[in-house]
Formats: sequence, C-alpha cells, structure tokens
Amino acid sequence: MKRYIVLLTALVISHFAMAQDFKPMEHNGLLYQELVFCNDVKGKIPLVIYLHGRHASGNDNQKQLSQAGVQEIDKYLRKNAIPAYFLVPQCPEDYEWDGRNGNSGYTDKVVDLITFHLKTKDIDMNRIYICGASMGACGTWKILKDNPKLFAAALIASGQAQHEKPSDYTNTPLYVTVGSEERSYNALKWLTTEIRKAGGNVKFDVLFGQKHRNACDNAFSAKRIKWLFSQVRD
Repeated sequence: MKRYIVLLTALVISHFAMAQDFKPMEHNGLLYQELVFCNDVKGKIPLVIYLHGRHASGNDNQKQLSQAGVQEIDKYLRKNAIPAYFLVPQCPEDYEWDGRNGNSGYTDKVVDLITFHLKTKDIDMNRIYICGASMGACGTWKILKDNPKLFAAALIASGQAQHEKPSDYTNTPLYVTVGSEERSYNALKWLTTEIRKAGGNVKFDVLFGQKHRNACDNAFSAKRIKWLFSQVRD
C-alpha cells in the first residue's frame, strides 16, 4: 500500500510538471516562451515578465530560459503553487531592449505582448510584474518610465536607467540589486536614493564582493521574489 501511494504521488508530480512546461510562442515578430500555471484556477491570475541579459539574445527562442532569474522564478512558482502567466521574451542579437547604441529597441514589442495577454487572457490587472537583469534591467527601466501605472512591482538586477529622472519611477514599487564590484553600483545607488526622496517605494540591496555575472544570477532570491508577488497595485 505504501509503495502504491509513493508511486501515485510520483505520477501526480510528474503530470503536474509536464502539464506546465514552457511553450515557445511568437507575437508580432517577438519570440517568447510562455509558462502557464494552474490552468484550472477560477478567476483572474497574475502576469509576470522577465527580460534577459545580452548573452541570451538571439532567434532560437531558447537561450533566455537558461537565465538564473527565469529558473528561480519558475522554481518559486512551482514550490508555492502560485497561479501565473510567466512570459520570457527573447531580444534579437542586433537589438537591445531599451534601444541604446543607435537601434530602436524592443520594449514596444514587449508592451504589445503584455497588452495582447491582457486582452485575451484572464489577467489580474492589479498583479502585473516585470523583472530584468543586466540588459533586461535597462529595458525594464524604460518600460516602467513609459508605463508608470501598469505594474504592481518590479525586480531589477544590475542595469542602469538610460534617462535617470527619479520622478519617472515613483509610481511602481521597486526592488533593485547590484554587485558592489559593478560599474553601475554608484549610478544605481544614486538613482534609488533619489527615487526614495521623490516619494517612491524602493528597496535597494548591494551584493557585496560580487561582479556583474554573479550579481545578476544571485539577485533573484526567494526572499526578493516573495516580495515581488506580495505587491498589489492599488
């Protein structure tokens, strides 16, 4: 009997995992991976977006899933059985999310993808979250500036805002991290301080002794992800 229960539990867990894998998708030229948790939940569910760093750029619609932030959010959702749509778009190699270095950027396509889901899925409008690391953090800053009342919260790791005007970021609760050995340390310390002075809700963690790659990987701890999903837009 005990062996039967163990086997049945394993089958249930296996079915749960298989039913909720990432699926490669495309919307208006933007490649992305979509993970849907708890399809049978009644009512509206949260939406979370993750923007990857430069080394995951491409057109394979796979490399972005290797990011530590994606894996940690995935693990947190599964462990805590949180219903959500989790979208992980991929930026082409010749572009950057926020459009610096002379290209037009890809953030408009990300916002279009969000809008598409809001129109076609049963999304909780008060629980839309955005995350980004490195180049993805730069894109997150731009999206927050252009859409100040869209998101319930943002988790931003190791990336600067292109146009650092603190008052642009007072509408959304922010959790910002940076390694103490990163070039962006002073700029992010200044920006988060000024956002707070301007009336914004911002948490700022310095990952001491860490350079860029490790700081990006270690930013998405369970504690910070828990804070992200605890935020609800008024």
